[in-house]
Amino acid sequence: MTATTARSELLDSMYHLLSIYLGDECPEDENWEDFDPDIDRIRTEVGDLLEGETQQIATMPTVPQRFVVEVEFLSGGVRFAAETHAVDAVDWTAAKRAAFRQADDSIYDNDRIPDLTRRAIDRTTGDPAPVR
Repeated sequence: MTATTARSELLDSMYHLLSIYLGDECPEDENWEDFDPDIDRIRTEVGDLLEGETQQIATMPTVPQRFVVEVEFLSGGVRFAAETHAVDAVDWTAAKRAAFRQADDSIYDNDRIPDLTRRAIDRTTGDPAPVR
């Protein structure tokens, strides 16, 4: 799930919950904006954000592209190893997650290494290291 998709789902849930609240609590002879103007305003703003998000998702490429991701392994913030992974993904966030999943099986991803962290670097353009 991309960040854009997650945001869209969150906005959709918020809009739905606010609509349910207004539908359940508002008397039938009253308008939502008169019953609880603050909640109705928030619901309208969330709806506008959701519409913008939906339009953005519609323009996103749905065909995965090839990313070359260098995963650095650090101990105490100092690089001690790196691996390069080629992954197919729809965006950088998904590519980074896929490369980290591949790096989970690395000999360098070892719990005995003190203060182990990893960092992903996009090497799609330029001279990447050989793919392993």
